Amino acid sequence: MLHFAVQWVDQHPLTWLNGAFPSSYEVDGWALNLSETRLDAKPPMPMTEDEARSGMTPILDAWTAVLEIEQRLVVTFYYLGASLEPDATERGTAADFATVSATAFDAAVTIQRGTPREPDWSWRDTEATQLARTMCLRPLRNGSRPVADAAYWLVTHLKQWADTESAAAARLNVSTAYVKRVRLLGARSHERKVTPNSLELTAQDKEFLNNALEELVRRLHLVESGLPPGERLDLTDGRDP
Repeated sequence: MLHFAVQWVDQHPLTWLNGAFPSSYEVDGWALNLSETRLDAKPPMPMTEDEARSGMTPILDAWTAVLEIEQRLVVTFYYLGASLEPDATERGTAADFATVSATAFDAAVTIQRGTPREPDWSWRDTEATQLARTMCLRPLRNGSRPVADAAYWLVTHLKQWADTESAAAARLNVSTAYVKRVRLLGARSHERKVTPNSLELTAQDKEFLNNALEELVRRLHLVESGLPPGERLDLTDGRDP
């Protein structure tokens, strides 16, 4: 049995509904028991501690990626150790790693969450997807990175990932025009860089960029997981004002 402390971060100050925990999941023969501050993971068969930790790594990677993309929850699992037999009385406390300061978020609304939904365990987290979340999506959502700067960074990241901008668009099943508009709005925004060609983004421009970044990062995770990215997306599908 592997034991992890759990740290949760939301876009807003976070509390949980009564009955949200404990929650149980099964994946690839593993039995997972999740509380607000603790995760206990029982392997499908006897194995060494190193084997168990190696087996859990892709499961935890998928979990963190899906929770952040689809449920806007940032979760971190801290390894505490292993035990030969499950101990039903042993539980982590809020002192483990579960206390999260709300001062990092400029929000007055406290979000009450229910039990985290079971994710699509087929997701995989790679260096490309981790960077997209930590450098683009997460700071965009918590307000620490302007949308134009996040947009320009993401298109640059996708170009490096796929070698060219058009290749990135093709792999994500979006039109080149869609990706180009994300780049141009990000590059020309006066919030990112003041030049003779700078422009002031409208509320519609910013809404388009916010929607586009959410969608492009989600599609990147799907493609990196070997999954279909979704239906063709271009500038005429209603997402663009």
